[in-house]
Amino acid sequence: MFFVFWLFLAALVGFLANSRGRSGFGYFLLSAVCSPLLGLIIVLVTNDLSVVAAENLQRQARSDAELQQWRTHEKQMEALRVATLTTKQTEVARPESVADELLKLAGLRDKGILTSEEFERQKKVLLKV
Repeated sequence: MFFVFWLFLAALVGFLANSRGRSGFGYFLLSAVCSPLLGLIIVLVTNDLSVVAAENLQRQARSDAELQQWRTHEKQMEALRVATLTTKQTEVARPESVADELLKLAGLRDKGILTSEEFERQKKVLLKV
């Protein structure tokens, strides 16, 4: 009768271990050979692997979300960089019109920075006369 009770307790320890993500048969054997009380203590002291697995899945999901967010940010920054370069290239590629240059030269002449002769010389260069 004692031996049957011993195996019954060992089986309970095995079921408990199995519910905590551990090897139910291994803990049954450990409890049957050593002691159901020792097997129970070991099962309760060790981590619940099902909880650890769930935490790992949550951590992986957070990492994936952060990685996706970082990639989106990098794409936005690259698009902004390309847009900035395109804007600068169009500004450099677009020469100012001759009329704009003449207005600037006339403003410098009116302020006294250029003499009339320098203004006329620059005007001929701009007009290619």
